[in-house]
Amino acid sequence: MNEKPRSHLSFELLKWILICSTFFTFLGAGVQLYTDYKSGLRVINSTLSQIKDSYVQSMSNSLWNLDDEQISIQIKGIKKLKDIQYIKVSERRNNTFKVYSEVGEYKDKNVIEQEYTLEYRNGDNVNKIGKLQVQATLDGLFSRLFDKILVILITQTVKTFIVSFCILYIIHVLVSKKIMTLVSFAKQLRIKNLDAPISIDRESNKLDEIDELAKSMNQMRVHLKLSVDKMKRSEKNIIEERDYSNGLINGSPYIICGLTPKGIVNFLNPVGLNITGVKRNEIIGRDFFKTLGIEGNERGVKEFLDESKFTEVKDFILPLKSKRGTEVVINWSTLLRRNAEGDIIEIIGFGSDITQKHFAEKELKRYQQQLEVLVEKRTAEVEQKNVELSENLDELKNMQTRLVAQEKLASLGSLTSGIAHELNNPLNFVINFSQASQESCSDIAKELESKTPDFSEVKESLDELKEFSNMIHMHGKRAETIIRSMLDHSRSKESEKSLEEVNNLIEENVNFAFHAIKAKYHGFNAKITLRLEDSLPKAELAKGEFGRVLLNMFTNAFYSMNLRKEQEKDPYEAELIITSLQDSKFIIIKIRDNGIGIEKEKLKDVFDPFYTTKPTGEGTGLGLSLSHEIIVGVHQGELDIDSELGEFAEFTIKLPKKS
Repeated sequence: MNEKPRSHLSFELLKWILICSTFFTFLGAGVQLYTDYKSGLRVINSTLSQIKDSYVQSMSNSLWNLDDEQISIQIKGIKKLKDIQYIKVSERRNNTFKVYSEVGEYKDKNVIEQEYTLEYRNGDNVNKIGKLQVQATLDGLFSRLFDKILVILITQTVKTFIVSFCILYIIHVLVSKKIMTLVSFAKQLRIKNLDAPISIDRESNKLDEIDELAKSMNQMRVHLKLSVDKMKRSEKNIIEERDYSNGLINGSPYIICGLTPKGIVNFLNPVGLNITGVKRNEIIGRDFFKTLGIEGNERGVKEFLDESKFTEVKDFILPLKSKRGTEVVINWSTLLRRNAEGDIIEIIGFGSDITQKHFAEKELKRYQQQLEVLVEKRTAEVEQKNVELSENLDELKNMQTRLVAQEKLASLGSLTSGIAHELNNPLNFVINFSQASQESCSDIAKELESKTPDFSEVKESLDELKEFSNMIHMHGKRAETIIRSMLDHSRSKESEKSLEEVNNLIEENVNFAFHAIKAKYHGFNAKITLRLEDSLPKAELAKGEFGRVLLNMFTNAFYSMNLRKEQEKDPYEAELIITSLQDSKFIIIKIRDNGIGIEKEKLKDVFDPFYTTKPTGEGTGLGLSLSHEIIVGVHQGELDIDSELGEFAEFTIKLPKKS
């Protein structure tokens, strides 16, 4: 007799429906209770406000007139108000309050108490004559709330149980009954009755999810039957593949053996028997590594077996000792066979004989050690060479420093003839005017020594002497300016910056360079065009170093134009155009000459140290390199060049404006 299955799902659903319904019932009742409580408090407070608005003033008048009858009527009127349980009227006498009338029972708990001051107004005078104390009880409110919550709980509980049992019945009919049919079918399902489909009684032609599930189970039954047939065919194939695998194992050129997790041999292929020199009956059922292992290698055997119990091993070197007494080095890899529970039941070992390779690697390692000794020796030699190279590098840096200093001296030396020419003019003026001053002084002395001196002539000679003194002073200042400019080029603290007029520096240095080149190359002349912006702001410059840059640029320009003049047969007019202007960020200086120019492919090298296009002995190759360092490194500016061979060369200097 089959026991009728019980639907645990239905009862579980009923339990949770009851729990959820009860929770939301109590939650709703609590919200309703809280809302009614707040509403009741508002009613009581409204009643107390009504007492203040309707009774306090009239009671003050009655108390002032000591109208006991009227006071009694007013107290009764207040007592009839909802939830009012206690009223006390006190009269003020001699700054103390005496009870005038009292109605009801005074309580300390579950009450709302309000006290009002009784005042009598006579014109602008206000007299405090007493006070009115009123208590409203909350007992009535609590009683009403209790009755209401009781009704809510009873009705909601009844509704919850009715709805729950209705839902339970519907679930039983639509879900649980069908599910139990599916469960019964699944329990009775066997391979021999896979042809019998599952059938569910339906009250209508509409299919629901459980009907779809039954349909899927029928499809699964069909697929399962097909799979069983396929498994039977696969079993036959497995037997054939086993025979084929045995053929592969026996014909493999590698050692193939089957070991238990403890190392006991299940099988060993013919190659393994041949390499180890044992017979099949001497190794099957015995410990593989105790029979063929090398003495003293127990630790390696244990590590191999322990690792094989957890994972497949790759390239594990483990030597064996054959029955012939020779050592055979084997490179092992393994596969693991597991049972249905996942436990390892057999270790399939694949061994490759690498004896020759192993001994060759040993020999190679010996050679490698010898090579490492040689490398260490060569490394020591290289380190010694590095020390010598470092010393040579330091010497080269010192030499470079001296060359830079020589370049600076060379640039200063190139000024010598120009400075001499510049100093010669003011000194000639000083000498000439000083001689004229001496003659004027002699004339004044003679005139004063005469018996009748002509003071008008003396005054005229003094005015002339004063004019000579002014001229001497002016040309002396000119000589002082020239000497100061020369000192600026030779000072050691060249990176000290100050605000300077760029146009003044341009005019000063182009003048020096021009006279220097004229003194060096007799007959050379050039047109100098200055396009200087008058509103140019002062720039923060290292005056000496920036002056050396300008001098170098101008000297190179004059040199290039003189070289073109010597090369060309046609009439040639050398011209140097110097432009100063500004934009939002930079003060810009452009120096353009119409000399021999520079080839386009060489422009990238002109700022490299020791690079020069001049013949040997004409230049060090450091001028433009130092100029680039001064403009870019010292002044954070830019220095660019544009040129066309045989036409022109133009340098552009950009100096950042002072912040």
